[in-house]
Amino acid sequence: MGCFFSKRRKADKESRPENEEERPKQYSWDQREKMVGKGFFLVQTKEVSMKAEDAQRVFREKAPDFLPLLNKGPVIALEFNGDGAVEVCQLIVNEIFNGTKMFVSESKETASGDVDSFYNFADIQMGI
Repeated sequence: MGCFFSKRRKADKESRPENEEERPKQYSWDQREKMVGKGFFLVQTKEVSMKAEDAQRVFREKAPDFLPLLNKGPVIALEFNGDGAVEVCQLIVNEIFNGTKMFVSESKETASGDVDSFYNFADIQMGI
């Protein structure tokens, strides 16, 4: 199961109160704790920059939703494992991050492919 999101770019930080930049990271850390507290395991995380063509390969038909975010900062992925992880992640994202563009696997059947697509891309980027 994968959850992906984009960080704010530095220029956005300059126009916001100093402590506001910390909120997205804190929320994501709190939600990670919420997932782990429910018996799920955080398997891996990665942070990589993406171009439009990269997003097309990784996010496929959902890529157009994320293209405007790519210039705002790197994409961060969290992979959780456990029974019902996809469904719980969907609930948490809808509850906490409602209105924020995030990618969550649609089902446990597609989750493995989603995770493989992102982490294969990330591994290639790390080797460049």
